[in-house]
Amino acid sequence: MPPEPTPHRLSQISTLWTALARAHAGTGDEDHRLLSGLIERYQGAAYRYLAAATGDPDVAAELFQEFAVRFLRGDFRRASPDRGRFRDYLRTVLINLARRRPGVVGGPRGVDVDPDQLPAAAEGEADEAFLSHWRESLLDCAWRGLEDAERAGGPPYFTVLRARADHPDLPSGELAERLTNTMKPAESFTDAGVRKLLQRGREMLTDLLVAEVAASVPTQDKERVAQELIELGFYGYCRKALERWSPQAGASPAARQ
Repeated sequence: MPPEPTPHRLSQISTLWTALARAHAGTGDEDHRLLSGLIERYQGAAYRYLAAATGDPDVAAELFQEFAVRFLRGDFRRASPDRGRFRDYLRTVLINLARRRPGVVGGPRGVDVDPDQLPAAAEGEADEAFLSHWRESLLDCAWRGLEDAERAGGPPYFTVLRARADHPDLPSGELAERLTNTMKPAESFTDAGVRKLLQRGREMLTDLLVAEVAASVPTQDKERVAQELIELGFYGYCRKALERWSPQAGASPAARQ
């Protein structure tokens, strides 16, 4: 199993993209700028996939840099948000990039192939690997949104949900005591209070996840969002959040509380 990318390495990738994007600022049309923003948001998923596909974090960083440079200078001009889902575009380019590398299973070895001229990568193990990292990236974004809302003065949904995730079998009364000792609030947490926070926190997390999925397509069509949730395996968890979701607002009511 390839080593998991470290936070330091992911930070380096983020810094690299920011520097390259800044150097190319002001270039490209509106579609290019939209795709650039999506790549910036989901660069972690891209790098994690490349690291898993190549088995080498350094090679993955080289491939990501190659992809970033070529995208920003306009090598992938055929890409457009109107042509389909962003993840399909990113998936095809990254899988084909990885297959160019000598020793990577599934493609030509050592041959310089333009990823934009290759057909869509076939369904299979590579696609499943990419989807796994894509789901992880979407969930990470939703969790960060929950944490940001708490840091901005909102209810402690993030802290309570993380505590529950870390201690799934702990009775809510004991979880309330643990949270009281950790957070030292003016009023102690109660069993009922923790259960209510967990309920509302889960609602907000799923609201954020649905909004993130819609933005990642990108689309404002509820049916397309539903289909994407189904394909990603999120629909059962997010069905009620999808009912609350409003494309005009970008996020559903619970996510704005």
